[in-house]
Amino acid sequence: MPLTSGRGPRIYYELRGAAEAPPLVMIRGLGRGLVHWGAVAAELEQSFRLVLLDNRGIGRSESGRIPFGVRAMADDVARVLDAAGIARAHVFGMSLGGMIAQRLAIDHRPRVDRLVLGCTTPGGPEATRPRLTTLTELASARLTSPDAAIVAEARLLLSDAFRRARPDVVASWVRIAEDDPVPKRVLLQQLSAALRHRADRDLHRITAPTLIVSADHDELVPPANSRLLARRIRGAEIAWLPGARHDFATERPRELATILSSFLSSGR
Repeated sequence: MPLTSGRGPRIYYELRGAAEAPPLVMIRGLGRGLVHWGAVAAELEQSFRLVLLDNRGIGRSESGRIPFGVRAMADDVARVLDAAGIARAHVFGMSLGGMIAQRLAIDHRPRVDRLVLGCTTPGGPEATRPRLTTLTELASARLTSPDAAIVAEARLLLSDAFRRARPDVVASWVRIAEDDPVPKRVLLQQLSAALRHRADRDLHRITAPTLIVSADHDELVPPANSRLLARRIRGAEIAWLPGARHDFATERPRELATILSSFLSSGR
């Protein structure tokens, strides 16, 4: 079982795709592990050497010392690259994973080739927070049973049309939550890390070519944050997924894979 070693918690990771393909690190968000990448990973591994990981405290990764923040989680990703023998890689992070990706591109600049930030925020005073009702709904869901929590979260993360067409996706999330529940202390610590995230003062230090991907119906991380990132990161481009909600990797895997492949291949 591939795990990092040395200082810090042991982080579980998987390598998928051809060994000679360009490496692409993919980082999931709050309470999510590599099992949640689903169809988009299957699409991307046709062209890239995927480096998928469970953030600390999720899945098969150790939580280490609590409290921890986004910077420590970015250091975890750098240790995964070390363990995999990869000096430099493309990086794609979603939501909390996008915050981790920002910090990785700031603190470990030589490790990041091209950067993709999905449905995320730089934090700070100019960032747009979700509506209070959205946060209340999310918090209330987490206080219920795992299956009820996942169903409630899905209403925020996925469009109504997608949930009606693909009830199997939400059912698979429920199974994951029941088989491998995320400890509440880890979930609360991840949420705290996300709320404390401040990359806004350091975005000018990002030198990797950057693409921002956003969904115009995202209620959890309002799209205004994507526009803010695009303004603050030098030369950043922005791509929209009209009609999608927060978890567009699940909802629109093929479209997302096409967007990523085009951007990540443009610098070869």
